[in-house]
Amino acid sequence: MNPILRQRLLWIVALAAGLVAGGLAVRYWLGGYVVRSVLRMAGATEIRHGEVRGTPWRLEIPDLEFQLRSQAVGARRVTLSREKWWQVSLGDVRVEGARLPVALDDSDLFTGDWNTYADGGLGDEPVPPPFRSLALEGELIVRMALAPDRAVAVKLVSEPKSGTSWIGSLVAEAEGFRLAGSGTLSRAGQELDFQVHSAELDLAVWSPQIQRLVPRRGAPWQLAGRLTGVVEGKVTAKRFAATARVSLRDGSMRAGKRDIAAEGAEADLEFSDLWKMRTSSGRLQLRQLRVGRLAFAGAEADFGLWNGRQINVARATAAGLGGRVEALPFSFQLEQTALNLELHVADLHIPQLLELTPRVTTRLGGRAEGALTLRVSDGDVLISGGELSVRPGTAAELQLNAGALLRSGARMDAETERRLKTVGNQGVLVRLEDCRVEFRPPDLPLGTSVRSSVRGWVDGRPVAFTHHLNGAVERYFEIEGGRR
Repeated sequence: MNPILRQRLLWIVALAAGLVAGGLAVRYWLGGYVVRSVLRMAGATEIRHGEVRGTPWRLEIPDLEFQLRSQAVGARRVTLSREKWWQVSLGDVRVEGARLPVALDDSDLFTGDWNTYADGGLGDEPVPPPFRSLALEGELIVRMALAPDRAVAVKLVSEPKSGTSWIGSLVAEAEGFRLAGSGTLSRAGQELDFQVHSAELDLAVWSPQIQRLVPRRGAPWQLAGRLTGVVEGKVTAKRFAATARVSLRDGSMRAGKRDIAAEGAEADLEFSDLWKMRTSSGRLQLRQLRVGRLAFAGAEADFGLWNGRQINVARATAAGLGGRVEALPFSFQLEQTALNLELHVADLHIPQLLELTPRVTTRLGGRAEGALTLRVSDGDVLISGGELSVRPGTAAELQLNAGALLRSGARMDAETERRLKTVGNQGVLVRLEDCRVEFRPPDLPLGTSVRSSVRGWVDGRPVAFTHHLNGAVERYFEIEGGRR
């Protein structure tokens, strides 16, 4: 071959090899550059990864690590498969061994401040995903202060449905938790339709996390039961809209520092606006609710949530003390420290009620009805108003010490006083015609809390008197092992 021609041929081969080698080098550099650019657009910093390996059509990025706000995120390997590698896309992305810590109890620690998304939607401009398809497997590390970390295994798959839409599925599993869902991203990323087909949570396993999210006085509580639910929603450029149905079965709760327990809880609740945590009225049932020696059975309540912070109770009833108790409609905020309740009581067995007042020596039989106003605050209960009376038409008797009643300053007519004096310092049995107990009426003398009015018969002769109780009536009740 002509020496000059051979020399030119060698130069052409060397130039071609140089172009190919340079192209591959640029491609490898561009692969890492594209990934870093996409992550920076998402707010990532301190991006690090191992040596990029592969061909223009397939790249492997090992040991990817970056910071998303204050959280360290990583993946064991990210693989990009691109048939048309010259296009501006990551192609088919596979993420293996992803790790994402999530702190649920503090937005400063969480990877995004959810408060900034209030009805913000997806934005006004089309933002299609930077990939053609995505397959991700890894785990979320759920972290909360004063609670153990919990790993949630996640599998996410997304495939293109058309040129401007994608479909995907998500499965998340952990001890005591499982969620399966799917979704469709359309209009070049402007609309997301999603469904949670099934979700299940074991309250006993996740009790520490639940109590961090919804702190209540008297914690820690022992929670148990199974929550299940389904969700359906849509995210658009204008708003987030979602509904949900949630059920509780086999629920129970015990106070850690108080003698309070609820057993056999069942509830069904439908969220009309999941984002704002608003529900229609749902039903709660308790097999038993016990506070110390005071027990209620068959409790039922119609209730709903408003903005996730307020609970509205339309009706609540329970069987206790041999009768029925019903609460009038009321609302309370979760952060409230006190609650006012208006109760209607019917057919209460009075001896059972007096078992809660062991220091009261007067004995009373029969059944009672009436209404009470209670103020509940930090475990204490104040009877702020109301009245109980012996139910008309029922046989009722009052046993008391005649001498003690005369010395108490009770108001009575002369005939009653004369009758009691003949008994002396002895017990007397009054067959009741009428007995009424008023709690803190407005005309009560200063320093007293209860007015008792009694009419009846002693040995066939009429007696009547009115007695005022000095001091707070609550000090006579012993419900939680002496706690009043």
